[in-house]
This record gives sequence, structure tokens and C-alpha cells, in this order.
Amino acid sequence: MATDPFHDRLLAIVLRLPGAYEDRPWGSVHCKVAGKIFVGWGRHEDGEMEIGFRTDLELQSMLVASDPRFKIAKYVGQYGGVDMRLGPKPNWAEVEHFIVESYRKIAPKKLVKELDALDGEKGLAGAAKPARTSKAAPKKT
Repeated sequence: MATDPFHDRLLAIVLRLPGAYEDRPWGSVHCKVAGKIFVGWGRHEDGEMEIGFRTDLELQSMLVASDPRFKIAKYVGQYGGVDMRLGPKPNWAEVEHFIVESYRKIAPKKLVKELDALDGEKGLAGAAKPARTSKAAPKKT
């Protein structure tokens, strides 16, 4: 069977994430952490690769409204699921960002902390690491 360089690149991104693994529950690729799907992909009849990932509803709405590569995912759209066509020359940093952010939404907190530790050591998916925000009231001086 011939290898697919897009599949190989996507899987390499996924397998660097703590506890992530590939599964094929319905014949197509779905990657999971702690038994929950955070990204999947497959090729359309025209040969173009599409990935599906999870984001928040606000970003989902913005992506779908502003970029024709994105559409609301069929079964998980109500939860922030987005499908993205990659095209012939994907921006792999962008793809990695969406995969890592989806992982962060789905993975147990313990594994997200492990990812954060890897980020600090190796810069793994550093661009996808969210900015820290504080919800505490500012200190009075």
C-alpha cells in the first residue's frame, strides 16, 4: 500500500502529544486521547485531504464565515467541530495549531500539563500554546 505524505505528517503531529493515538473506528482516521476523538482526517473523492477538529463556537463561526476552507462538522458541529480542507500546500504551522488546540480542549488536565511541560522543554507546538490570562481582580498598589 502506498504511503500518504499528508497522513504521515498529520500523524507525526498527533503522536507527539501525550497519550494521543490513532484509531480507525469507522474506517477513516480518528485520533484520540483518553478514548475521546480530538482530530480526524480523510481524503475526498477529488483527492483533497480534509481534517476535522474541535474549537470553541465563537472561533468556529468566525472560521466558517471568513474562509471557504472551513465548514461546520456534520455530527459534532454543535460542540465546535470544524472541517478544514487542506489544499495542495497546507500551512503546516496552522494545521498543527488547530490540532494542538483541539487536543487541549479534549485531553484530561493532567495530559495538558504534560504537554505544557514539553512546550517549555522543546518548544513542542509552542505556537499553539494559549496565552495565560488571569481572571483574578488586579492587585491594588
